[in-house]
Formats: sequence, structure tokens, C-alpha cells
Amino acid sequence: MAVTKPQPPTGASADRQAVRPAKPTSGPTRERLLAAAREAFANRGFASTRVADIVAVAGTSHGTFYTYFDDKRDALLALTQEAASAIYGAAIAPLAKGRLASGREAIRARMAGVFRAYSEWGDVVRTWDHASALHPEVDELRTRIRSSIVEQLRRTLTREREQGQVTQGLDLEITAIALTSMVEEFANRWLALGRTVGTNEINQLTALWAGALYGSDTAGTSATPAPPATQHLIDVDRVEHDAE
Repeated sequence: MAVTKPQPPTGASADRQAVRPAKPTSGPTRERLLAAAREAFANRGFASTRVADIVAVAGTSHGTFYTYFDDKRDALLALTQEAASAIYGAAIAPLAKGRLASGREAIRARMAGVFRAYSEWGDVVRTWDHASALHPEVDELRTRIRSSIVEQLRRTLTREREQGQVTQGLDLEITAIALTSMVEEFANRWLALGRTVGTNEINQLTALWAGALYGSDTAGTSATPAPPATQHLIDVDRVEHDAE
């Protein structure tokens, strides 16, 4: 006797199964869960963290967690979005203000913002590095955000070259990718060693950028001398104020 296979639902029944309510993307409970996930990932590692660990830190139920996230990977994607946007966004934000007197000063303000963001989000950076092998979509999200920032930097360099500031003959796409990667890799390695970022580090990286873009490490500078090297944590607000 032939066996009749069950047919997939159609019409309104299929619509009800296909449509899933959108999860909330803001609110204090979601923020508390993200903070708890961040703490759990940092303390236990992404692979070893369970949803139970996250809700225990947050003081919520499993049901509350699943109201906001599909799983721990979903929570990490949300943290990656926040961290990557803060870090890579800092690379552009000082330029967008249009208050800096020279290209070199803009680079220095950008460096300060990037390192402040890295210092704040370093634990999430380490988590997404570890999780990328398990969930490639985590690195894909980070790559999309990085690509957006690289494109913004390329456009900025294009404008500066049109104004006669940036060395002619540079491929600006290659330049934007290389300079962004240099800062990112330095930040990862430097902070992983437990080092702090002070004026000396900011000045060194600024000199490298200025040398690549303007043809020398002193081009694009104003008459104001650089402050002496110190080893305290960088004060970004002071750096941006000094650059005005």
C-alpha cells in the first residue's frame, strides 16, 4: 500500500509558521543581557559559555534571554556590531568634525579615538576572534563594518589628494586598507601584551601614517610641536582639544 507523505502547510497556515515576530533591538533588559554575555564570554570563553551562564549573570530567566536573542551566537553578533562600530567608527569620527588644522592633527585625533575604543572593547575583540572559527558570520559582520570604514577613509583621502595634501601616485584603496590594518593589528597585539597606549605610541603611529600619505613624517603638521612622550592612558578629549 502506498504511503502518503505529509504535505507542507499552505496558505494562512504556512504564513503563520513562516512569520516570526521581530525581536526587540533595544531596552534595558537587552542591555543587561548583553553586558552579562560580555562578562561570561570574557571569563569563560565563548565556546564554554552557555545561555545558562549568561542568564545567571544577568539575573533573568531563559525565556527572557530568548525574547531578545536566538542563542549565544546571536548575542555575540550584537556585541560585535557595537564593538566594531565603535572601533572602526572612531577612525572616521575625528575627520568628520572638520575642526582640525592639518592632516597630521586629524590623523593623531583619529589614532587616539581608535585606541580609546580598543581599550574599551578589547575583551569583545578577543571573543570575536575566538568565535570566528566556530561562526564565520561573526567575522563576516566585522568585515562588512571594516569595509565600510575603509571606503570612508578612501573617500577622505581622495578629497585630500584633490586638495594637494596626499602624495600623488598612491592607490588609495590599497592605502586605506593597509593603514587601517596596521592600526588594527598593532592595537590587538599591543593591548594583548597588557601595554597601555600613551602619547608616545600615538605619535609613532601618526608619524607612520603621515610618512605614507604626505611623503614624510613631518608633512601635514602645524607649527605646534608634539607633546613629550608619556606612558599614561591617552586622554582623547584632550588630544582633540589640543588639535583644534
